[in-house]
Amino acid sequence: MRLPRRVLRVVLILSTLFGLTACATTSARCRDDRCTVAVKTTATASVEILDHELTFDDLVDGSVTVVYAGAPYRVDVGQTVVVGPLSVTVLAATPGRAELSVSTRQRGGATPDDAGQR
Repeated sequence: MRLPRRVLRVVLILSTLFGLTACATTSARCRDDRCTVAVKTTATASVEILDHELTFDDLVDGSVTVVYAGAPYRVDVGQTVVVGPLSVTVLAATPGRAELSVSTRQRGGATPDDAGQR
């Protein structure tokens, strides 16, 4: 009888631990030199877009922090920021979810300092 209780306890502990871990999903639709990226995470998500690795962090209402080559850029909804060799526009951002447009075209926009680089 002790073995089933131990097994039950282990199953409960593992299910609790896995239930509390952060899940991250990203999807990208690309055409030519532009991608639309959807991110859903409670922590951090990384993705390779247009041969460059981007990390999305701090998805909150109205902004996303995009990290490129270790440098963080806070990008507000509707803002376009040059992030390394890419232009990033946040189309929508709510807690844990964001939609962004990423392009290899430099479309002006804010510099890293203007974008709230931390």
